[in-house]
Amino acid sequence: MSAREKPRMAGLGRLRIKTVDLYVVRLFLASYLACFIIFAGFFIAIEFSFKFERFMREDENIFATLLKYNLAMIPTVFTNFMGPILTSAAGLFTVTLLNRNNEIQALKTNGMSTYRLLLPIFVMSFLLIGLTFYLQEVVLPGQRNSIRTALAISKSKLLEPETYYDSTNGLQIEVGQYSTTAQLGSMVKILELHQNAKAKRHISAKRIEWIQTGPPGSEEGYWNLYDGSVQNWNNRGNLVVNNTSSGGERLKKEFEQRKLNTTLRPIDLETSNKEISYLSWKQLRSQFKRQNYHRHLAVKLHHHFAFPLAHILLLFLGLPFVLKLENRSIFLGLVASFLIGAAFYLVTSVCASIAIDGNYFSPTLAAWFPIMLFGALGLTLFDSIPT
Repeated sequence: MSAREKPRMAGLGRLRIKTVDLYVVRLFLASYLACFIIFAGFFIAIEFSFKFERFMREDENIFATLLKYNLAMIPTVFTNFMGPILTSAAGLFTVTLLNRNNEIQALKTNGMSTYRLLLPIFVMSFLLIGLTFYLQEVVLPGQRNSIRTALAISKSKLLEPETYYDSTNGLQIEVGQYSTTAQLGSMVKILELHQNAKAKRHISAKRIEWIQTGPPGSEEGYWNLYDGSVQNWNNRGNLVVNNTSSGGERLKKEFEQRKLNTTLRPIDLETSNKEISYLSWKQLRSQFKRQNYHRHLAVKLHHHFAFPLAHILLLFLGLPFVLKLENRSIFLGLVASFLIGAAFYLVTSVCASIAIDGNYFSPTLAAWFPIMLFGALGLTLFDSIPT
């Protein structure tokens, strides 16, 4: 072997899988499983206690309802909220266990740096980032109907969609309340405009219902309006009188049922909800092209890629706490991980709200600012740990 190849082989040797790597991975996986079980247990208990009456109102027996609800909601909450906190908690849990057994100091004495010791934890966190992307892109969109049903149980009131603008047909459609599961709305107001922007037609209806013509889950179908009235204006802004009718119907023509010609689809009403969480990136991009006046969709497009990185960032922030203080208390480690996670979510939520409700933050900055802020702080703290 030449002298030039020896340093290269030595560098590769430091990256080879060692017995200690497998040991740290086993500790991390056991810690992660314990944290996940604790999270799932708390989630099930809290949801059951606060929403018991809603579960009882469902047609199925309560055990079947609870099973379907939790199978839909736990992956959703994990993907969009709790995943990075569990990764952080498992990482701090692992290092705390190594501290309690004085194994970190022993390994450092034998020439292993702290960074090398922590490498398996970061490898596992990268795998969890990949899992989060898989859940976002494949699992949650595929379970959209189940999640819709679970969210309908979770919320105490129906969705109140924002106005939909149908530029193809020149319509402004307002639906007062909408059921995502029944695909049925109420308190409908539709305004059609002339090319000079003056009112052309105003339609009011008590109900609007989506009639599915394609396979379940598709957007193939049309809307029916029920129990409503139509009022028309000419392009000069004057009411058009219906001479074939008498009384009030001379100005407002009533109807029992009427098909609505529009580009509006059920997903358009659902995406007006700022908390929508089951669309893939491709679906989000498609909806933003259709409804680019919804700033929260622009924020979610960037958040889709930014948020999974929190699996790594929260570790950078939490691990220095355990290593510098040589913490041996599992409880303190778990508290630290949840406090760091809470701070991250608070900043993320505030940035998103500012971007959605005002023009102080662009959607891009709103999604990436928490990552940049906590990333810079985390790298600074992590660089200061004793190696």
